[in-house]
Amino acid sequence: MVRLKSFLPLFGLVFSLTFVFGACAVQSTSQTAATATATPTPLCAQLVPGSAPFTSLSAVPGLALPAGAYLNSGTQSGGAAGQYQVTTYTGCYQGAESAVNGPTNSTLAQLHTSGWALNNLFPDPTNFAYLDYCSGSHNCVNNSGSPNPFTFVGFEQYASHPNGYTTFTMQVATIAAPSCLNDPQYYSGTPKYTLFDDGASASSSGDPYSHFQMPPATRLSTFQGGGTPGSTYVYFCSAGTQVTVVAFLKQAMSNVGWSISNPAASGFTASHGTGPTYTIGVTVTNPNNYYLRIFRPM
Repeated sequence: MVRLKSFLPLFGLVFSLTFVFGACAVQSTSQTAATATATPTPLCAQLVPGSAPFTSLSAVPGLALPAGAYLNSGTQSGGAAGQYQVTTYTGCYQGAESAVNGPTNSTLAQLHTSGWALNNLFPDPTNFAYLDYCSGSHNCVNNSGSPNPFTFVGFEQYASHPNGYTTFTMQVATIAAPSCLNDPQYYSGTPKYTLFDDGASASSSGDPYSHFQMPPATRLSTFQGGGTPGSTYVYFCSAGTQVTVVAFLKQAMSNVGWSISNPAASGFTASHGTGPTYTIGVTVTNPNNYYLRIFRPM
């Protein structure tokens, strides 16, 4: 019995020490967890919620935003029949506005060096079909229009923030290639698209009245011939429907001074001049292959 009495107090002491040290361990762990600091959110991610570090953009091969730039996933608009689809992104980087639109080593300068034209054109946001001139701080470029339809890129709405950060808006306008007539006599080889009746330059190459816009994704036909004395047939293939192509050409030609007559679902007649009169007969039975018959004074 003496031994048992001696052992019981000792057992109690061991249990008490274990409980005390165990409690200290739990308290120490909780203090460590409480004092751990979370990784701070990058400032660009705060300025542009939902953005992530920029790597590349499939619609704009070779796009080089300033180092460390962030870009969100963008929102889409347009995209109906015969319209461009415009994706609007918000971006952020640490640096001056000139890192995007400056004359050298900027995003725009690098695009221009790689073949993008400084035509300063972008689809009208009210209808997403006609092209407007960019102005002021809206900086725009477009690619070559071959082998795919033209893509347009615009930068605007630059804003400065503390610590030298800049946010901006970037818009990218694209359109799918039209389903052109499956006839190698008319459409063969590498596709080539045009923006205007007289070419892809924003400035007129000659007669300003021939410098009217063509519908989005207008591909040039490779067909040569079909002319008759005093007239020439020129064939095209465009995105959209008969309705959208006819309406587009009617408006585009009116905008540069052509008078419209004989309107019909499949086309119209346009004329210009009071002395020698130039006439174009527009016939769109199918947007996949339609023609302009051009009459020039003899």
